[in-house]
Amino acid sequence: MTTKPALKVLLLFALGLIAGRYFNFPAPLVLFLSIFPLFIAFTIWYQDRGNTHIIELCLTVSLVLLGIVRYEMATGYFQRNHILNYTHSRDPVAILGRVVRYPERRINTISLTVEAGEIFINREVKPTRGKILVNIHDENSNIRYGDEIIIHGKLRRPKDRRNPGEFDYRDYLLAQGIFGLITVNHSHQIKNYSSGHGSWFLRNLVYPVKSYLDSYINTSLPNREAVILRALFIGERGKIPLELRDDFSKLGVIHILAVSGLHVGFIIIIFMGIIGFFRVPYEARVILTLLGLVYYAFLTNLKPPVVRASIMGGVLLLGTLLERKTDLINTLALAAFIILIINPLELFQSGFQLSFAAVASIIYIYPKLRNFRYFQIFLKENPGNVLIRYPIELLLVSAAAFLGTLPFTILYFDRLPQISLLANLLVVPLSFCSLACGMVASLLDLLIPALAKLYLHATWFFLHILIKIVEWASQLPLAYWEYYKFSPLLALGYFIGLLLIFNFNSKRARRWLLIYTLVLANFFVWQGNTRNSNDLEVVFFDVGQGDAALLNLPNGKTVLIDGGPRAFRYDAGKSVIAQYLKREAIHEIDALILSHADNDHLGGFPYILRNFKVREVWDNGQAKDSEIHDEYLSLIDSLNIKRRILRAGDLLEDFNPVKIFVLHPTDDFLGQNSPSNNDGSLVLKVSYGEIDILFLGDVEKNAEFNFFKYGDLLASEVLKVGHHGSNTSSSPFLLEAIQPHYAII
Repeated sequence: MTTKPALKVLLLFALGLIAGRYFNFPAPLVLFLSIFPLFIAFTIWYQDRGNTHIIELCLTVSLVLLGIVRYEMATGYFQRNHILNYTHSRDPVAILGRVVRYPERRINTISLTVEAGEIFINREVKPTRGKILVNIHDENSNIRYGDEIIIHGKLRRPKDRRNPGEFDYRDYLLAQGIFGLITVNHSHQIKNYSSGHGSWFLRNLVYPVKSYLDSYINTSLPNREAVILRALFIGERGKIPLELRDDFSKLGVIHILAVSGLHVGFIIIIFMGIIGFFRVPYEARVILTLLGLVYYAFLTNLKPPVVRASIMGGVLLLGTLLERKTDLINTLALAAFIILIINPLELFQSGFQLSFAAVASIIYIYPKLRNFRYFQIFLKENPGNVLIRYPIELLLVSAAAFLGTLPFTILYFDRLPQISLLANLLVVPLSFCSLACGMVASLLDLLIPALAKLYLHATWFFLHILIKIVEWASQLPLAYWEYYKFSPLLALGYFIGLLLIFNFNSKRARRWLLIYTLVLANFFVWQGNTRNSNDLEVVFFDVGQGDAALLNLPNGKTVLIDGGPRAFRYDAGKSVIAQYLKREAIHEIDALILSHADNDHLGGFPYILRNFKVREVWDNGQAKDSEIHDEYLSLIDSLNIKRRILRAGDLLEDFNPVKIFVLHPTDDFLGQNSPSNNDGSLVLKVSYGEIDILFLGDVEKNAEFNFFKYGDLLASEVLKVGHHGSNTSSSPFLLEAIQPHYAII
């Protein structure tokens, strides 16, 4: 392991983390097995130092096993009194805990990371440990880092992935060591018990400065410019409006809003420039800049990209000081290994992957692009022309980062930004100028306020131009291309191809590139629809309080039954159903079925009707005096979509071999005399071979008695429970007649 030892150690350790994530291992046994090869390696080394192959094999096995153990320690083994064990309680609890991070301000919310110490549950106080996230819906809360607080509320686990392909919020918080959530809606739910706890360094030297910067930025700049500078300067981006954040994402410059290596590079340049202005000797300048990097890392809550970039920047600066050449890839691997030892779950987070992929690709690909013959000729012809060299160099760096992060960008954002290379030519310098002027303004405001205002005006100007360019460019027709079918396997193939292309000068690489191209051609030729043409697949969506299910039929057609709710800030059609349809490359819906016109079943349909081709709409024909129903009818009419009114007794054979039987409603349950709008719901039985699925809509007990006449026809293996599991539905006689194997609420 003499060549790039840190890289080899990192790869083996990461392999163990991946194995630990996807397979279950008994940690004590694996720990013993990891120590055993170390013992063998030491014994062989001590007796015969020349036998290196066996020693390397033992170290390889040991590192992989240690990776498995470290992953299990981070996720699988908790003491009995751990806070995770109390997240299943249905009763409110009281928790005494300490705020361990700088409070994060979001839109209308303040988020606190709290280390729990005691919990009051079931009328007794118990000691506990583990972090929870406390969301306070009060922007005026004055709770600070180091405060000990008492929180009253319902402790719950964060939601995991609720629908196929969705973001896993639980996994995201787990990577930060957070195991529970409490939402505080009223001031009486939270009390400040004591203050002055935690790290003296953070409490007295770091967070007061961060608080000052936070306050100064918010009070000195308009809101839109302020939220961007907060993200650039101190790593707080919770208040950035979703629309503006989405514009940065569409353009492929979202990395500007996440404090990362780019910002650490800015900090190094600014620090070295400011300190150099006072003619400080180079050695002292490097030492002061290193201290500044450490301080800045704490100022931004030790976020992995900042830690990685700070370690790399520090090693490079020390290398210049000691006049030693450093291996950048090895340095990057060392930074990653340190982060993963501390928190192994970071390996599976998008920020970690994007950050390290960007830097690794700049280190590896940028020199190869720069050595390309035409670029070499162009740069040699213009050796002193900064206006020509700078855009070319920046374009090459951006291209290298773009190529290295492209698979992760598509995997996590479902977008392929197409003009991000050109956008970076403007966005990066504007960000640098904004950050530099903002830093100088915040320092001068303490010494020469009048001069600080000049820099503040410059900061506003650069930020304003930056925002306008991003908003305008993100709306261009070719700004981005949505792509939802990318996979980790395709990402692996992409990186293999990239590696072979950039080593094209090697005869061996050219030979492998030919084999790779043939394999790739076979893959695309034989690639068909991934869904088995002989299967009926039913996806029940989690849309909150509401219903939505998609039938993927054996003949490739699709049927959507109900569309979930729509509210002021939530549209199930847009947020859940459409995202799944795009991920599965479904552009057309053959039949859209509405069980009844209540918002929690109809709300998502307008978005689907506007954004997907719908061939037919089926419903019960019942009128409802509501804005959402009027919008639904108007869209059907304006889009010229065929509408079919269904009644009990209809048999739909449009999708043979799948048959859909309409069991309800009859006209008696749809007139003005009907006691409940729910009782007019369509009740559908979907049959395919020996499998029957019964959709009960929202029918209540009054309508359920009408089902006696169906007898054995009601029997179904799968039941979509009526009225969301309410006690107004699911009569015992009905459940006895259906006898489902599975029931979905």
